[in-house]
Amino acid sequence: MLLRAQILALASLAAGGCGKNPSTPPEARELADPGFVSAGSVQLNYALTLTGDLAPAIAGSYGIVPRRNLALLVITLSPANRVGTERLAAIELSASAVSLIGDRQALPLRRVNEQGGPTYLATLAVRHREPVTIEIRAQMVADGPELTARWTREFYLE
Repeated sequence: MLLRAQILALASLAAGGCGKNPSTPPEARELADPGFVSAGSVQLNYALTLTGDLAPAIAGSYGIVPRRNLALLVITLSPANRVGTERLAAIELSASAVSLIGDRQALPLRRVNEQGGPTYLATLAVRHREPVTIEIRAQMVADGPELTARWTREFYLE
């Protein structure tokens, strides 16, 4: 009798765990980074793109030779109300790449003066499926707010 009760209890537990088909896991979330941050009346815009994905005319205009494992960081600052294509210059601007294990590399930014204002560029070697975190800090005026952006990207090179 005790054996029969144990078998019945075990069968009940097994049946309870095997009810309906388990639902499939949810889909991975889409990349939701907006590509900008705002503070006060200023907006910091940023993008990190593989140079191989750039149109040759665009890469050439910035003096960049596209490579499979080279990414281009582009930073612009603009009025937050964004009327027109006006871009602003920063009194302080820095960018860093942080590896998966926490190694920090300062990215040397190059200022390119274009119609409408400056664009800041840096290149960064990336590896297949190795996440890299980019941190940007900008300040427009000495006592003004600091704009900061931090996001992580992973590239598929193969």
